[in-house]
Amino acid sequence: MFATKNLYQNDEAWKSTALGHSKETIGGWGCLLTSVTMMLNGIGYNETPVTVNDKMKNAGGFQGAFFIPSVLPYIWPNCAYRDMQPCETSPAPISLIDSAVAQGKPVILQVDWNKQAGIQTHFVLVKEKKGDDYSLYDPYKYGGDAPGKDVLLTTRYKYNGAKIASEISAVLWFDSISATPPEPPKVTKVAVPAEKFILYAAEDDLSLRAEPSVNGYLWKRMAAGTELICLESKTQARSKIGVQGQWIQVQDPAGDQGYVAAWYVSEQKGKPASSSPVPVPSPSTAPAPKPGGSPASPAPSPAAAPVPPGALAFYPTEELSLRSKPVISAETLIRRVPTTEQLISLEPANQTIPKIGIQNQWLKVRDGNKKEGYVAAWYLKYAGGSTAQSASTSAPASGGIVKVRTTAEAVSLRNQPVVSDASLIKRVPVGYEFTVTETGGEAKIGANNQWLKVKDATHEGYVAAWFVAR
Repeated sequence: MFATKNLYQNDEAWKSTALGHSKETIGGWGCLLTSVTMMLNGIGYNETPVTVNDKMKNAGGFQGAFFIPSVLPYIWPNCAYRDMQPCETSPAPISLIDSAVAQGKPVILQVDWNKQAGIQTHFVLVKEKKGDDYSLYDPYKYGGDAPGKDVLLTTRYKYNGAKIASEISAVLWFDSISATPPEPPKVTKVAVPAEKFILYAAEDDLSLRAEPSVNGYLWKRMAAGTELICLESKTQARSKIGVQGQWIQVQDPAGDQGYVAAWYVSEQKGKPASSSPVPVPSPSTAPAPKPGGSPASPAPSPAAAPVPPGALAFYPTEELSLRSKPVISAETLIRRVPTTEQLISLEPANQTIPKIGIQNQWLKVRDGNKKEGYVAAWYLKYAGGSTAQSASTSAPASGGIVKVRTTAEAVSLRNQPVVSDASLIKRVPVGYEFTVTETGGEAKIGANNQWLKVKDATHEGYVAAWFVAR
């Protein structure tokens, strides 16, 4: 059960407060804001709809009254926003919701609060499963509601068949990094050098972190042009500027100290980081360029290309840049891609898979707006396969034992062919050997939409066929 304190958007304390950057109010339209507030409190924070509203406004978390969940982890590091899954035209993924709820993970549902035609959007937070229904933390207080009183989804929201699979029109998936929010690390301030060496953030959303790593505690994000005092020697810092994988210790205008990615800073305000192109392996089949109009960005548009056989889909692990070339500079930036937007690889699967999560590797992709460009492969996570990979050219074994090896790090062995925390047996390294245990399984090897039954010395289970090869 996900435990938190019930809060109500129409509470007298804040119902008249303006929602985001709009004239709407929390009382009238703040159901998602209030559900998120309850969720944050359930993972260790202490917020009210007003404080969350203010913090999200300051961090760019609203577009008018529209609440942008992907901004939440930038403010509350213990909160992980996974995705919003629409299901207006298909049954809700009940088994996945049940699995998340059973693990105590927060799940927010979109439901229809009115019998008028169409979805009259309302958001509620799941408390627990009750028989064939869900008990809710409903952010709107109706007459007779009280924090200790059960509110069942299909009893209150029953305008689309009164079944949970049809009443749920979208699912917002969340997680927490730990049971309690990570404590900010204690740091000792470094003295500012007598001779100040000034650097500038070369792009928006530059992270100031407690350690020189993308996993370091996030202190804040800074806008392009922010002035930074270098806390290292000028010679040492200059050797790092524009270099992938290098970090520079700095102090920002507020006096806060930490580390910034050296490939996102510059010695001149408004200028890109000085960097040299990172080579990208060419796809095995390069389509001919097609003529097209100029993109909105001043950067040249990449040549349009069909998605090759075996293309894979990914989500960014944090907001990242789509670029016209595999070079970090202001001239190559096409747009920023949020963590909720799916990207399709335009490179063959056998070239794509070894790049994911690897520093200095770039991947050519197509975004949700059909724009094509390059993204940093070290900020991508696997989402799914779009088409079946071309058949293997190697001859299948004739009645013999078929062995496969993993082609990526941390491939999951699962007790059923479903991606969930509950199905995970273990993760294995690249090159790990399995024996195929299903008849005809060799025909699946490398296929993006297939699971393969395998075993090793200690376990039997399923692996994603797209992450193994003969």
